[in-house]
Parts: sequence; structure tokens; C-alpha cells
Amino acid sequence: MRKAFTFVLAVALSAGSFVSRAQDNQMANHLALGVTLGLDGIGLEAALPISPYVQARAGYSIFPYTHKQEVNLGSVEIGGQTKQLDKIPLSATMWKGGSGKLLFDIFPGKTTPFHFTVGAYFGGGKLLHTQTDLSKVLDPADYATLAIAYNQLKISTDPKGFVDLDAKIGSVVPYVGVGFGRAIKPGSRVRVTFDMGALITGRMKIQTYNYVNLEGKAQPVAVTSKALTDANGKQADNGWVDKIAGFPIVPMLKLNVFVRLF
Repeated sequence: MRKAFTFVLAVALSAGSFVSRAQDNQMANHLALGVTLGLDGIGLEAALPISPYVQARAGYSIFPYTHKQEVNLGSVEIGGQTKQLDKIPLSATMWKGGSGKLLFDIFPGKTTPFHFTVGAYFGGGKLLHTQTDLSKVLDPADYATLAIAYNQLKISTDPKGFVDLDAKIGSVVPYVGVGFGRAIKPGSRVRVTFDMGALITGRMKIQTYNYVNLEGKAQPVAVTSKALTDANGKQADNGWVDKIAGFPIVPMLKLNVFVRLF
């Protein structure tokens, strides 16, 4: 995605050197750089006009906040023995590794601020990433080698003693939405725009990992409401894992501030 960002910047800089401002047909003859704040974190975007009716944006965002707390996991079978795991450190972050985007704003009129947006988000696909720290519960020799069972779910820690859980979407996800404002408007140096839309994920995968007998390699293990059902038929999650995984979209809201360079 960084290549797309660089490409947009290079095209705009080269085009701006030979397209006359007097004509101002908005054919790649302007460039704006902006900062964004939204549900995908904070980021940078470059924008250039393709015509008075279409503007392209490319950028990259990261989610800078990691939530940390202690959780009570209850009774867990570890290495064939039942242990009570209380006050276990857990951390959670969104959009692990960041997310790139390539978006096209489509305007109904030459000067209208309202627009439709289509495009795609790119990244590692980890919408939510959590880590549970069992390094102080287990002996180092048991990291990635000792089986852990929770109801029908059978996993292990990684080689550092952590249990990872991810909510995964595709590495390339279509985006559709609406917005208000033009990232580039001839005659205006600073522009503020707003995006509201959704990533079309279809469904997501909730998964953790097993390392036992895999020489340090991670084997994904699907986390479902069925896997969280105990011997008495009670679901630990009350079916919420399947409901969340089956939701076909991820909503998106973003506020953007652009500065036109030329």
C-alpha cells in the first residue's frame, strides 16, 4: 500500500509540472496531503484529482492504542490438569500491522461537496488482535509444547508463553461509502472532509493457534460458539462468537484534514 501512496505522489508531482493552472481541468494537476482520524486509527493520505468529478486518495493508517487489563478465564485444562486462571494479563489492539487504502471519491457535480466513495483497504487482515499472557502460569519448558483445553477448544501458547486470538478479515477488502467535502478544491489551501461507509468483509474468522509438535509454527484453530460449548451443552459465549463472525460488514467513520501543496 505504501507503493500506491508513492505512486499517487509521483504522478501528481510530474503532472503538476506541465499542466497549466490557467486551464485547471483538475486532471492530476493538484496534490494534497492530509492527516486522518477514524475507526481505522490515525493516518496519512495523499489526494489528487482525476477530473472535476473524481478524486483519488491513497494512504496508510495505524491504530496507536493497545487496551490492557486482567481477565478471569476460569477453569482451564492444561497438560491434563485443571487450573483456575484468574487475573491473567490480556492486551488487545485493532488493525494490527496497520491498514493501507486506495479510494476514489465520485462527485455528482463539478463543485458539489457530497460524494460517493469506492475502493479497498489492504493489510494483514487482523481486525482485532489479542494476547493473553500465560508466561507466569507455565514453566518456560511448556511454552508451545503443552496442550491447553477450554471446553472443546484445544490450543497452546506460542514460544514466548502467550495465547493469541485474532479476528481476521481478508487482506484486500472492498470499501463503499459516502462523504462530504473535497480533499482538493482549487483556490482553497486547507480542506476538511468526512467519510462514512463500510468494509465488505462477507464474514470474519475468529481464530487462535496451536504450536504443539509443529516446531514453532502456528496452526490456526477456529474459535466458534460450538467449540466453546461445555459437556453440559452450555455455550460459554451464548452464541456471540458466531454472531460477530457472521456479520458481513465493518463500519467505518473518518475525519480528514488536507493541505493542498499545489
